[in-house]
Formats: sequence, structure tokens, C-alpha cells
Amino acid sequence: MKAVFFPYLCASAFICGSLVSVAAAPPRIQFSRQVLPVLNRECLGCHKGSAAPGGYSLESAERLFAGGRHGRAVVPGKSGESSLIKYLTGELKPQMPPGKPLPLDTVALIRRWIDEGAKIDGMTAPTEQGGILRGAMPMKGLPAGRAGGAAHGPGASLPDAAKQSAPVTAVAWSPDGKWVAAGGYRAVRLLDPESGSVLHTLAGPSNQVLSLAWSPDGKRLAAAGGQPGVAGEVSLWDVPPSGAWGPPRVLKEHRETISSIAWRPGAAEFATASLDKTALVWDAAAGTVKRTLKDHVDAVTAVAYSPDGKWLATASSDRTAKLYQADSGAKVNSFNHGDGLTALAFSGKGDLLVTACLDKQVRVWPVKVGTVENPLRGHGEGEAVDAMAFSADGGTFAWGAINRKVRIWNGEVSNHKRELNDCPDWVYGVALSPDGKRVAAGAGDGKLYFWNTEDGKLLRTVPLGPVAAAVVLPAGGP
Repeated sequence: MKAVFFPYLCASAFICGSLVSVAAAPPRIQFSRQVLPVLNRECLGCHKGSAAPGGYSLESAERLFAGGRHGRAVVPGKSGESSLIKYLTGELKPQMPPGKPLPLDTVALIRRWIDEGAKIDGMTAPTEQGGILRGAMPMKGLPAGRAGGAAHGPGASLPDAAKQSAPVTAVAWSPDGKWVAAGGYRAVRLLDPESGSVLHTLAGPSNQVLSLAWSPDGKRLAAAGGQPGVAGEVSLWDVPPSGAWGPPRVLKEHRETISSIAWRPGAAEFATASLDKTALVWDAAAGTVKRTLKDHVDAVTAVAYSPDGKWLATASSDRTAKLYQADSGAKVNSFNHGDGLTALAFSGKGDLLVTACLDKQVRVWPVKVGTVENPLRGHGEGEAVDAMAFSADGGTFAWGAINRKVRIWNGEVSNHKRELNDCPDWVYGVALSPDGKRVAAGAGDGKLYFWNTEDGKLLRTVPLGPVAAAVVLPAGGP
């Protein structure tokens, strides 16, 4: 019956349309005012930079259309062939945004924009006040009050958006093992690793916190992020001996988001990597830049110091990792890869440099001056590895990937010990306890996961949502 009725209606509409005036067509969708604000609010917090999930960045019109490693995201005039729509509707998994699908009318609006030809009238979204919205990600339906713990930082309280669950994109274990720092949207949560309790919530850099690092003596905590296309930011806290945390010192020198931060052992110095294609070396006491490294031709995605403070390494979307003498800043080596790099780390002895690449390979290189043609060894993963870390004692190595896996290796990255599959979403950050017996991972579902590395048992799951975190223990207890 329906098969007959629908063509009949179409034919009737056509006949009537030839006899009477037809109502004017609705106005075309305006990208900058109707589509871009949605993408900025719901997607840009994660989908930016070379380490963007699936390789899909929304930072330019070209990247928005091109998509990532899973096909063309926007095919003008053909929403049914556009992977962006397939992910928004759940036709492709995982459905986006993770954990909070867009309303059907919003998806229909984006679909209509594509079917109308996907015209771009600008890449800046006007706010209600007439300003410019870049990378903002405010959330809806927030309860009154603060997120778990005490909030400290600019304004002494968190912005409303930071109270909502967001991907945990950075994790760092303190040198004394007493704290785990977890970075989300404009907030850093400090947890007790023994119980999973959130003890403090700090107001962090603008937009998503992309990297966290404790100073080697444990007396300072640094968080890095920033506004895409505006400026990178470092928030620097002095760790109080007890009680409340004070406001951070905020440093801005990069012209783009900071993707990674690392402290230099044995010196009051840290380094930052940015999407502006530079790495900066900072005087931690003065808060000033000591040196600018400009050897990469694309976004710098990661930075790391060797445990003895002798070497500094950088990774980039330009398919190279570079090795520098930390004292002089002289470049002494370059390691070539087949695709952009997402992460790197020095081994506990400082004699190995481990790199992760968008070609789904993790490579282990010797640390030395002079040309190195090939890595010592390599390991494949089903998808790109986003994060990696060694334990402070150098005996354990872990990585996390966007295929939701966390893997545990020995300190030489030659013996795979364990595969952890409890994360239901992409893994963005990993950290190991100083003794290597526990690992924490931050995921796209807004939760922090803790495991025992010796037997692979899940110890607890901590949702970092809009209210005080409720620790979830696995069946049977930890």
C-alpha cells in the first residue's frame, strides 16, 4: 500500500505545483552560524592536531572535508556517502560524539548542509555577543555547583562546561606515587590512586587539557592546552605541602595549542610542543622562553627529556622525530617515519627512544649522535597509539591506542606482557606508578581506569563527571 501511495503523493504534488504557486524553499544552511558552532562545541575539543582520533582534524575546511583514515568525511551533495554523517548516526562505530549522540534534528541540519553542496562561508563562528567562537565546547544541562573536589585557579571556580564529563586526554602519576592528575575540558582532577577519590579539581588551560607533567621533584605540576588558532597555554602550579592549592601561573608564548609538555630532570626547565610547528624550552623559575626549536615543518606533537636530562626529543606530523643536546639545543639526529608521529618517550636508562606513528607502528630507536637508518625493533597495533609512558624505575612500559587497548611491556619494549581491554572508548592518556605495578588510562568516555600491571586485573573505574566522582569497582572487588 505504501509503495503505491508515496508515488501518488509525489505525482499529485507535481501536478498541483504546475497550477498554483509553490511556497518558497527554505533558506540554505549557513555553515558559520548553524554548523560550525556545533562542530566547535561537540567535536573540536578532541578532533584537532596530528593526534586527532582517527586522524580526523576539524581545524581547517580542507581537513573537515578530507576526513581521517576512514574515508572522506564530507562529500558535497552526498550526505549518504559522507563518513561524518555515518559516525553521527552510528552507522559507523563508535558513534560520535562518544557517550552523547547529537539530537536527530542537529544531525538532520548537518546532513542538509552537505546535501545542499556543503558550502563554507567562513571558519569562524559568531557568538551571541558578536565575538568569535574558536574551539569552545560548552555543555548543556549542567547541575549547579562544582565538579568533585575543591576548585582552584582563575576565578576560584570552574566554568560550567568543565563540570560536564569530557574525554580524559592527559594522565600523569606524581613521582612520590601519591597523586594521579587527569586532564579533561578546562580542568585538572587530582586523585588518590589508592581509592580513586577526587581530592582537588583545578581550573586548567583554555579548552581541552592535552598534556600533564609533574616536575621530577614533585613540587610542581604543569598542564598544557590552549585555544586552537589563538594561543597555547601552560598552567603551572606549586604543589602545596598540605591543604588548598593556589591559582596557577599561566604562560602564553605559542601561537597555537600546546600538545605536549615535559620537565627536564636536574634543571629548572621544561619544554613544550605545539601545533605552531615549534618546541619551546622554558626557564621554569622565570617563566620565560630560553630557546625556540624550529626544525620541524609541521605540527610538533610530543616532547620528552631523557631521565638523565642530557637529551631532548621532539615528534612531529612531518614524519620525523628529532634528538637534541639539552644543554646547547644542538640537533644531533633525526629519525624518519612513514607517517605523522603521535607520541614518544625515553626508556628508563635513556638509551632508547620509543616513537608512535599514525601508520600504527611503535618503533624503538637507539639514542646516539649520527645517522640511524632503521629502528632496533618495531611493534604493530590495530590503530594509532595516542599515548605512552615508562615507569620511573624504568622496568615497565605502557601504551594506549584508539582501538581501546592498553598494552604492558618490559622496560626494553621487547617483551609484551599484557593486553588490557576494559576501556570501551579511545585511550588518550596513560601513566604508570613509579614502581610500575599499576597503570592508569584516560579514555574518551570521560573515565579513568586503573589496573594492576602484574596480573592485568582492573582495580577501579573513576567517572570524572559533573559531580563528585563515584568510584566503580569491578565485580568481586579490586
